[in-house]
Amino acid sequence: MRLIAALTLFLGLFGFGGQAFAADEPSSPHFALSVDDTTLTPGQVGTLSVTFTNRQATPVTFLYTTVYASETGSAAHREFTGCTGASWCEVSAPAVRFNLVSPAVPIAPGDSRTVTLPFRFTPDSDCTAGGTVGFSIYYFYYEYAQGTYQGGQFTFPPVDGNLVCPPTP
Repeated sequence: MRLIAALTLFLGLFGFGGQAFAADEPSSPHFALSVDDTTLTPGQVGTLSVTFTNRQATPVTFLYTTVYASETGSAAHREFTGCTGASWCEVSAPAVRFNLVSPAVPIAPGDSRTVTLPFRFTPDSDCTAGGTVGFSIYYFYYEYAQGTYQGGQFTFPPVDGNLVCPPTP
């Protein structure tokens, strides 16, 4: 018992403990979100861009992502109106789900892919009450040579689009 304790102390003091036996954690993926116009009138279309950068040492061969849109303002209603740049996309309020890879070429280490998601406040939204839609990554799952990774990346603060009334002539 004393021999094990002494050996553990020795290894710990000289930096050979815990860390030498710890498994490497995969590099976290990186998503960047941006909107082309932060103030929109009812019915006006804006574009949310979602860019994924592969931080792995090997290609990402599969990537599934969910972008969530949360709104504030009782009379503001937002909707996604499309999806480009993804090999598969499902638009359903309040989220968009997409696949960035299959059947396209895998994402090489250090490379990026961007999906554009047009959105708008519906024409019947009451602009006098204002409103904001916040976009964030809600869930992602991806596969690469060493395995799989999944998690959530809530963008803080979320990327926002704000509802405003059109200028009066």
